[in-house]
Amino acid sequence: KTIEATYWSEHAYHAQMEPMNCLAKVAPDGQSAEIWTGTQFSFLATVVASGILKTTPDKIKVHQHMLGGGFGRRIAPDIIAQSVVLSNITKLPVKLVLSREDDMAAARPRPLTHHVMKAGLDDKGQLIGWRHRLVAENVDAVAAPARFQATGGKDYVGWNGSDLPHYAIPHTLAEGVREMRGTRVAPLRGIGAGYNKFVIESFLDEIAFERRINPLAMRLELTQSDARANAVIRTVAEMSDWNRKRKDRGLGIAFADYHGTLSAGVAEVSLNRKTGKIQVHHYWVAVDTGLPIQPINVLAQLEGAVVYGLSLALIEELTIRNGSVVQSNFNDYPVLRMADMPEIHSQIIPSKAAPTGMGEVGVLAVAPAISNAIFQLSGKRLRHLPMSPARVKKVIT
Repeated sequence: KTIEATYWSEHAYHAQMEPMNCLAKVAPDGQSAEIWTGTQFSFLATVVASGILKTTPDKIKVHQHMLGGGFGRRIAPDIIAQSVVLSNITKLPVKLVLSREDDMAAARPRPLTHHVMKAGLDDKGQLIGWRHRLVAENVDAVAAPARFQATGGKDYVGWNGSDLPHYAIPHTLAEGVREMRGTRVAPLRGIGAGYNKFVIESFLDEIAFERRINPLAMRLELTQSDARANAVIRTVAEMSDWNRKRKDRGLGIAFADYHGTLSAGVAEVSLNRKTGKIQVHHYWVAVDTGLPIQPINVLAQLEGAVVYGLSLALIEELTIRNGSVVQSNFNDYPVLRMADMPEIHSQIIPSKAAPTGMGEVGVLAVAPAISNAIFQLSGKRLRHLPMSPARVKKVIT
């Protein structure tokens, strides 16, 4: 038996609270410079600035400041390049701050994506085949062309998370198709895993439904030979009291891995069928990040990433029309508000494995956990990010 489904995700803006900004001071001879900025890639800043001035990176001094939010947007050195050019022309220190409108117009969004999913079951109902075909603008081709060329056209950023290293499925294939639209796409927190895990974990629930097996049981079955992944899933199920029914609320579960860090989340949601608005009341999340060097910071990163994931899952959508960004500020590009925050319950699983990372993984299980919870509640599948009220109403009604 084969099971098939298609999924979508829209462009998303980084929505960092501090707009892009930089102060550059080029020396009178134009051969050196000082830069004050918040950047995720200070060495790239020196390379770009020295290239503009036709000097060497050691002649560029970068004063690193707090980012004011980065999420991938402050990797790109465009604001640095502009400031250096202006300072070199005027021979004066130049401070450049983009307005929110300019910042959004200059957005480097997460790509629009389309996913074609297909799974195969044998005559005993076991999952034996998996195919994931992703169509999108390639992030590396735009943001890291040297790496894109060196890897023969592989999109390290955009395809991230499409593999299945922890699920025991005998035959798997993940494919990437480049759809060239000229959009200036870039990494965004969670990178490709942000949409790929949404698709994988939502489709896995579709397969569980066809097999008439509990979604939790299926994930435990697929990870029974992977002790760490299995433990993360079991832990979050226990935290959420998975088997307890909630009146007028649905529960959804999802698992995610990111560069050796393992996490699982459970969302408890309700749905206003008249408005299409999803309300997340509780979100439980467990993480195995290897040996946690700074446990308090691990939890802070985890919970902050959940907030970011909730906003991306429920409301954030950047629209491109006639080659330009339609939205201009937070009035027409809303982000999650305090009134819509669920209670977040987080737990670190003790581990003696090598430490890994925490910046991204908390984002990844949020969207599929919500989508799976809505199916439990309504019997309807949400296969398109974000799960905005208007989009939900079309599916539910």
